Order: sequence, then structure tokens, then C-alpha cells
Amino acid sequence: MKFAFISTMDGSPWGGSEELWSQSATRLKNAGHDIRASVKYWPRLSDKVTALAAIGIKLETHSSPRPRRLPRIWDRLARNNHNDYAWLKAFNPNLVILSQGYNAGGFEWAKACRTAAIPYVMIVQCNSELWWFQDRLEEAVASYSAARSVFCVSRKNLDLLRLQVGDRLPNAQIAWNPYNVSPERPMAWPDEGARLRLACVGRINTAHKGQDLLLQTLARPEWQARPIELNFFGTGSDEPALRRMAEMLQVNHICFRGHVTEVRAIWEQNHLLVLPSRCEGLPLALVEAMWCGRPSVVTDIGGNAELCLDNETGFVAAAPEVTFVAEALQRAWDRREDWRRMGQAARARVENLVPKDPIGVFCEQLKACATETSA
Repeated sequence: MKFAFISTMDGSPWGGSEELWSQSATRLKNAGHDIRASVKYWPRLSDKVTALAAIGIKLETHSSPRPRRLPRIWDRLARNNHNDYAWLKAFNPNLVILSQGYNAGGFEWAKACRTAAIPYVMIVQCNSELWWFQDRLEEAVASYSAARSVFCVSRKNLDLLRLQVGDRLPNAQIAWNPYNVSPERPMAWPDEGARLRLACVGRINTAHKGQDLLLQTLARPEWQARPIELNFFGTGSDEPALRRMAEMLQVNHICFRGHVTEVRAIWEQNHLLVLPSRCEGLPLALVEAMWCGRPSVVTDIGGNAELCLDNETGFVAAAPEVTFVAEALQRAWDRREDWRRMGQAARARVENLVPKDPIGVFCEQLKACATETSA
């Protein structure tokens, strides 16, 4: 079969949202399928993108999706960018996979598929109550309702999308992103020593990940006196602001550890994951921490509470606000003697819910969609 993978992410050459489609493209190519892929043009493509070409996947590049503003200017430009879609019609795949970093970005591609009578599916990697479609509602409805399937990475994101488009989307499904730890090897509990170590893992972007809420919580007097260490793992444009905030609030015992390639190395040293997210799909950091047998403190955003059970495998803050984050973190502190047992429960829960081969599962979902549409 022939599959075309199209990524509409345009904030950077690579991100976590790209792992699902790219690894699936690789798996299907290795299985003998004919694969092409298109990504946004960058002067220098990500090494992970160029690696696809090395295994025989033909790569295309395309311009950014139409912005919300200046649509007339964009429409004039788009007439000069028709080659973005010409290769797709010529390739005529059994299925097009439109990968979106959030709940929009692929609408022009979906229209091109409908015009050419090519079946397609759409991936939504993240959603938020703040992301309504406004003047693009008709495009959103047409794109999602005509898709062979819509894949969201959490049930809560999917339920929200159904409300946003006013359509029950009966063909929607849940997709699992690939994670970066082996599910086969449980981890020993870290030495506790003189301090308990909290890890906040993810891109340093306060609008999405809410690290500022965590600093404001730990600035409270009771936390200043407690024997803890907070480690930020990840990089991002908001790191300078967080460093200044920590200095202003005089938050002690925090470290910025940067990007760590080996995820298990994080959990060899840290006891508790803290994710005060403002928007999410289903964070890999949570899945990976659970595979490593660590409890978590998360906000009830995206799929967080679908995996993390409050007071059983971790602690759930009702909303991404300092009051609620502080309440959940206080409950965690009060039960710190239970963290090891809760981590074991987290490991058991993820074993029951998350497939050990998410890419294999997703490839089977795609082949089912392609087979059904070509019947």
C-alpha cells in the first residue's frame, strides 16, 4: 500500500509530536509499503527528518499553513504554492496521514485530499479550551467530519474536539505516542539520602507546561523549609524567565539540568514527577515516569488524570492554578512515605493501559483505515 505522511508542525524543525508519524512511516517502509512524507520547509531540516530519506522515503517540503490573519494575502501566495499539493495527487496514496501539533494546521491539506478524492486521517497531538476555531469553524468541521478517522492522544482531548466542532466524530480513535524507556525493566527506588528529589520534565514553555506555577508553590514558607530538590529537565525559550523568577522568589534547591537523552537516568535519581501543565495531549514524561515506577503530581489537563489516579498512583490538581497545584503537592508531601508503593501501583497501571509497542498498534490502525477506504 501507499501512505503519505504530512506534518503541519511549524514552530520548529522537530518536536515530540513528530515521533508518532515519523516512526510509523519508518515501520511501514521497512514492511515494504511505499511511503512519502512532507514537512514544513526549514533552511536546515531536522536530522530525524533527513534520516527518513536515508531509508528510501521520498521527502517533500511545504509552506506554512494559512495564518488566521491576512487570509487574502495568503490566498494570493497559495496560488503560487500549488506544488505543495501536486505531488500528493500524482502519488495517489491509499491513505494520507495529517499530523497536527494541536487541533488545527492540516485543514488545507484535508481540503486538497477531498478535492482529489484521497482518503485521509488526522492526528491531534494536543488540545485546549482556549483553542476554538472561530472564523475557521467551517474548515474544521469539513476537515474532521470527512476524515476516515481522527486520532487524539487522550480521551479528554477528543471529547473537547467533539464539542469544538459540534460533531460526535464516530470514527475517532485514541492513538498512543511512542515513549523513550524500555517497558521490560523495572527500576529500583532511588536512594533518598537527605533530600527528596522532584523532577519537572518537559519543554520549558510556561504557557503549556506551567513551570511558573510550581515555582510559586515552592516559594511558600513551608516548602522553603523542607528537604527537597527540584530538578527541571528540558530546554526552552522560557528558561531565562524561570531562572529570574526563581531568584526573585528566592526558591531554594532548584537545578536546571537541560535535555537528557537517557530518560532512565532521570528516574535513577528522582522520586516524584511534577507536571503543572496548562495544556496537554498525553505527556510522554508521565508515561515514562510510570513505566519507571514513579508517582506523579499532575494537573487535570489533557490525558493526565486518565493515567494518574488521584491518591493511588499520584496526585491530581483540579486545575492549573497555584492554589490547586499547592494543594496537590501538599497531599503528596503528607504521604511521602507512600511514594515508593504508589510508584509500584503506577507501573502496574501503565502496564495494563499502555501498549508496549505503540507504533505497531498505530500502524495496524492505519492499515485498517487504508483497507476500508479502498474497499
